Amino acid sequence: MTIGTNYGYDAFSVAQGGINSNVQKATLESSNVDLTTQMTEQIVGQNGVEANVQSVKTADSTMQTLLDIKA
Repeated sequence: MTIGTNYGYDAFSVAQGGINSNVQKATLESSNVDLTTQMTEQIVGQNGVEANVQSVKTADSTMQTLLDIKA
């Protein structure tokens, strides 16, 4: 590892070793995302957005009815 006086260590000149430092060619990296959980969370979030949109539409309709009655 090369350590400079002003720049910290030089990550590009020396290959760094560590706990997971094995490099394998012609392999695929496994995903760290659970698709089932992510899809479920997306559906729940979308349902929340749709509920909020419906609330705004209802409030708008109520306000428009009140304005029509007053006029």
